[in-house]
Amino acid sequence: MDSTGKSSFFRQSGWMVVATFLGGIFMVGVQIAAQSSRLMAASDSTNFVALLGLLIIIGGVPSAAMQTIFAQQAAAAVTDPEKRELTATLRALLRATFLFWLLLAGAVILFAGPVAAALDVHNPAALRIAMLAVLAAVWLPAFKGLLQGQHRFAPLGWLQIMEGAVRLAIFFLLVLGFEGGAAGGLWAVFAGSYLTLACALWLTRDVWRAKVTASFSWKNWLNRGAPLTLAIGAYVCISSLDRVFTKSLFLDPVPVKLYNNAMLIGFAIVQFIAPITAVMFPTIVRNLALSKKTDALLLTLAVTGIFACLAAVGCTLFPRLPLAVLHFDSKAAPLVPWFAWALLPLTLANVLIQNLMARSRFVAAQWLILVPILYGLTLMAIAPALVRMPEVFSAFKAIIQTLGSFSLLLFAVAAWFTWRAPANPPAS
Repeated sequence: MDSTGKSSFFRQSGWMVVATFLGGIFMVGVQIAAQSSRLMAASDSTNFVALLGLLIIIGGVPSAAMQTIFAQQAAAAVTDPEKRELTATLRALLRATFLFWLLLAGAVILFAGPVAAALDVHNPAALRIAMLAVLAAVWLPAFKGLLQGQHRFAPLGWLQIMEGAVRLAIFFLLVLGFEGGAAGGLWAVFAGSYLTLACALWLTRDVWRAKVTASFSWKNWLNRGAPLTLAIGAYVCISSLDRVFTKSLFLDPVPVKLYNNAMLIGFAIVQFIAPITAVMFPTIVRNLALSKKTDALLLTLAVTGIFACLAAVGCTLFPRLPLAVLHFDSKAAPLVPWFAWALLPLTLANVLIQNLMARSRFVAAQWLILVPILYGLTLMAIAPALVRMPEVFSAFKAIIQTLGSFSLLLFAVAAWFTWRAPANPPAS
């Protein structure tokens, strides 16, 4: 990129980092409040965090892929036929995901008792509310993807802030004011998601209300959408599986709460840096559509790596500091450095995965998705040994080390396809 392009890249990246940081403060505020003994009992707190993790896995995998898919298509839509195809694709995907959600949510709501017992969630009402929120979790990223692909980062950033602010405000109203517990916390997630979705619908009305003359082909879309879902799903699953696994493995909510505290510090680092990748993705797609060269990958990888390393070093030298800032129990301090370093390769892997998908290197997806599958199988295999450990913190460190190992493996697979694999392998 020339100096003007680099200036625009860093300006947009800076705004997205600021917006995500502010929105993240509100989101973290919800987590802090949920883990406060004055607002929620320990069992309610662990149930709330576990259901958030479940919501991320059920809604987060397809939603993250939806944002990437529409960001790619919106960025590449430079002609009128391509724009009409974008509208047709959006409408078809919204109809299909609505029907899928209706069946899934209906089944879980109908059999909430047995499902809650299987997940060790003691409040079936909270599980029902979480399933109602899944639709917004899937739809909202699609409209965010449109804004991202159109380089409309100003409204996209405000949506990030709004979702967190509304969630926190309603959380305090329902949990503190009405003692709603885990169910009240999930209602806050529900309200924040749907109000933000309403604003996103209004901001993108020129796309979904446009006249459609193009036909939608599921075959063509699946050729692009399926590998994007697998690739992005690999990242989302690895970043979320441990919290659900820990909740189901350890029955005592007190140590699990300490694990969640340390996990939140590492997750905050990842979320703080991720917006830079959100700017890189449509930049690469748009430049490819216009047959221009770009060094957005190297810029993003360098900036992301520097920030992630500085954050990990800071957590290693001062592990109690972020816990004190967030008013968390300092007993979780030994776990903070482990999380910071374990998530470092995962953060860099996300950059490489987004670059591969932006360049339509879809063959990588079938290999990337194997990593979280192996990760889940490994967690199940080591579960008996973890339970028998005399010190629960030793078990927690083993879980985090497993997370770090598979984060590094995901980065290695993405790196191989970025720099070593042929750009256009034979079709399979």
